[in-house]
Amino acid sequence: MEIRLAAERDLPALVALLRRSWLTTWAPELRFETVQRFAATDPARLYAESKWREFRVADESGSVVGMCHVQGNCINAIHLEPKCKRRGIGSMLMDEAEQRIGADHPEAILEVRSFNTDAIAFYRRRGWTARRFYQDTELGETVETIEMTKTVSTQKII
Repeated sequence: MEIRLAAERDLPALVALLRRSWLTTWAPELRFETVQRFAATDPARLYAESKWREFRVADESGSVVGMCHVQGNCINAIHLEPKCKRRGIGSMLMDEAEQRIGADHPEAILEVRSFNTDAIAFYRRRGWTARRFYQDTELGETVETIEMTKTVSTQKII
């Protein structure tokens, strides 16, 4: 398993991964009309096409099985192929993201939908804590969101 910068050749795999991840994790929790909007507007493709240069991918023997997107001190996204969960890939991506953020920032932040209980448990096991709960929207549907934080600075105190 290799964590590397995404390449343009990864774009089809990234779009497919983002679609599958959303459809297996988010779609069951949202209204049918919201899922229809997802299918009609294809935000997975738009996101991948506009941001792939900022992604790190988990590459397993030439196949993209996970991705992570960091901007500043924020983990904007982390997605895994649904069939590849619970194999340590998410931990590898988070280790890399937290280390990268910690090189320049004392704290990392991320947002997670409250219905994504597996992700919340994963983040908590890694030392993340909830800072605030608020209402946000997903393709026009109101969803409860949790902002989580973690101290990640690798700066030495003298």
